[in-house]
Amino acid sequence: MQTLIEAEEKPLGVIESLQQGFNFLNRHLWLLLPLIILDIGLWLGPRLSIAPLIQGVESLLADQPEMPADVAANFNTAIDTLQAFGSGYNLLSLLAGLLTGIPSLMARLDIHAIGSPISPVILLSDWHTVLLLVASLIPLGVLIGSYWLTLIAFSLEGKRIRSAAFLRRWGWVWLNVNLYLLALLFILAFFSVMFGVIGAFALVFGAAGALFIAVLWIFFIGFSIWLSISLYFVVISVAMDGVNLARAVWRSLNVVGRNAVSTLGFFILAQMLMEGFARIWARLSVYEWGVALSILGNAYLGAAIVTAAFLFYQSRYQHWRRTRAMIMLNQSDEHA
Repeated sequence: MQTLIEAEEKPLGVIESLQQGFNFLNRHLWLLLPLIILDIGLWLGPRLSIAPLIQGVESLLADQPEMPADVAANFNTAIDTLQAFGSGYNLLSLLAGLLTGIPSLMARLDIHAIGSPISPVILLSDWHTVLLLVASLIPLGVLIGSYWLTLIAFSLEGKRIRSAAFLRRWGWVWLNVNLYLLALLFILAFFSVMFGVIGAFALVFGAAGALFIAVLWIFFIGFSIWLSISLYFVVISVAMDGVNLARAVWRSLNVVGRNAVSTLGFFILAQMLMEGFARIWARLSVYEWGVALSILGNAYLGAAIVTAAFLFYQSRYQHWRRTRAMIMLNQSDEHA
């Protein structure tokens, strides 16, 4: 005999969500336009390079006193990574919108590895200018990302795009994503200070202190992974349901907590698809025709996966609400 929960209509599975995401996108291909326009702009437009600033940081780090061999090896690796980042990063990539999930190909590729017409490279050597640009580009990128997410949400709900309700939702998503960014920045700053203080005290205890720091670091990495998966649907909840940040966090924790295996499966499969095809796009992008093809392919795949995430979240959350309502109704009938 089926239980009350089993009798309720089952939510979408991982594969079903992805399939419906692709099917929906095939009927709404215009959702690709913001992604394609953004990537073409990053491809053909000017590039803001922070290489001079990174070189200054490298020079400062290179002047450090002699270190043990194992520490020096890690130190040199960090410098090489920093150098590669500084030479290949385009500051305009921030227009892809932090936390909004915009699948921008140009934001993740090394600018030197892209087949491109000659476009001006603007070298930034002043920290004040860079900070001002970052403070401007991040909210602007979130604005672009919020617009695209609101387009998906309204399209899934069958609502009119050209309406005051759309503009209100767009502004609401932009506000809450920025608040989310600030909250994550505060958490990161808190943990950075905490690790700095604990590290200073641990140095006093020698090997035991180093072991404690290693264990604490492993715990922090595990906590970060858990938190990133648990908050996977926060921005989607804001865009889809129009709730505030606090409610969106609660709903995301609720959906992930009650559907941990399915959510983890969706998360892993989505990452495998995006990262796997990213290597194909990177190989094609050494040619100009390959860049254009990769932009289209990445936009299509990324938009389908984001749409599938919307559908997965909506199905799981609504299923929980219906199940809870049925349980409460059943309990009230028993007491009647």
